[in-house]
Amino acid sequence: MPSKQSGAGHDLGNDTFTISKLQVALFAQAREVQARLTELTLEVDTDTPEGLMTLMQESALALMRTPENWTHVSASSQAVHRDQAEEVFNKLSLEERTKFSEETLVNVSGRVSHRSTVIASPDKDPSAYIVVTLLIGTEHDQPLFGEIRNTQELRQALEAIASISSSHLLVFELLWSPQADTDSLTYDELLTEYSNMIQI
Repeated sequence: MPSKQSGAGHDLGNDTFTISKLQVALFAQAREVQARLTELTLEVDTDTPEGLMTLMQESALALMRTPENWTHVSASSQAVHRDQAEEVFNKLSLEERTKFSEETLVNVSGRVSHRSTVIASPDKDPSAYIVVTLLIGTEHDQPLFGEIRNTQELRQALEAIASISSSHLLVFELLWSPQADTDSLTYDELLTEYSNMIQI
């Protein structure tokens, strides 16, 4: 994580960063979310602070626009020392990425890798899901949100993420599974891969 000097107008020049993970499961009928995240990932230059900011805000907004499809959530936000921040962030990222059978779309530092996907089997469980994960590192010295147990608290957390100022954002990673809008997770896959999520 980069070391940033405290800018004028805020007093966050401390040795504490906040690492946050917000994970939302949606009914797979929210296909427009998958399509929007794919579009954003292909369009946004993640090698610039402005691009990273746009990706984070637009991802949060895409989720906020479809509350009727929210089904499960998992959230954590912890303040950590600057020296531990990168390790904590990378550990969370690795945990989530290992749940994927394949990564079909990756945009790192503005470099996009896009592979064709396996088309989902037609006999997939119709009660299917998409899981979207936002990983965020910020120059805050306290958590962005607490435990989330209902839709109102989830909306508040998404609003907090969407309103983070660009001067406080250090790193952002967007993950969603499955990535192809022709695919979805079955209920069993959701419970197995994302066992820490709670129903809302």
